[in-house]
Amino acid sequence: MIGYGAIVLLVVLCAILSVSLVLRNGSFDAGEVIITVSLPGALVSAVIGAVCGVGDGRAGGERDGILTGLPRGTIYGARAAACACLVAGVVLLSLVAAAVGVVGAVSLGGHLNSASIGTPIGQVAALTLSSAAMAFGIGASVRSLPLALVSVVLIVLVADVALSFGGAWTEWIRFSAVQGGVLGESRVLPAVTSGLVWIAVPCLGGYLRTRTVEA
Repeated sequence: MIGYGAIVLLVVLCAILSVSLVLRNGSFDAGEVIITVSLPGALVSAVIGAVCGVGDGRAGGERDGILTGLPRGTIYGARAAACACLVAGVVLLSLVAAAVGVVGAVSLGGHLNSASIGTPIGQVAALTLSSAAMAFGIGASVRSLPLALVSVVLIVLVADVALSFGGAWTEWIRFSAVQGGVLGESRVLPAVTSGLVWIAVPCLGGYLRTRTVEA
């Protein structure tokens, strides 16, 4: 609850910031407000993914499910579904706050140039879910929340930046290529191979770890 309270506060602050920027510029697109307000959700989606991926085996929830006869694969799928629902909730919250921000900006004198929101919403949802999916797979593989969070930060802020200096071939294995593919800013094949490296492989590893780890 404390975590979600912090997320709500960040979203509201970003909505206020977007309105202030709009009023300063005089005119704006609805998509710009959506992107600004959705920044906190995109950042915390990786944390949500890691938490759901690690699960609650040592807290009793996952262990109790195993003891009652639930298949481990079902438990893994339930954690993945919970992650998707939580991230979708954050995205929905961001979109509601963005809509309020757009209405507030227009009411205060801002000029709306474009009300097109389909592409920005798709981009925000895809970026958020891809970050959550990577973190979920890593969390399920390592089964340690501190290690999962550190790994995600190192991948996004260190490994990805370091690989960018390695030449054009690194495009095929950088996580940013996945997000670039979602935004239409990079080629499809590098986005697919990077998705396999940073999303498919960790999620598969997490599934295998869930099936073999002791509860």
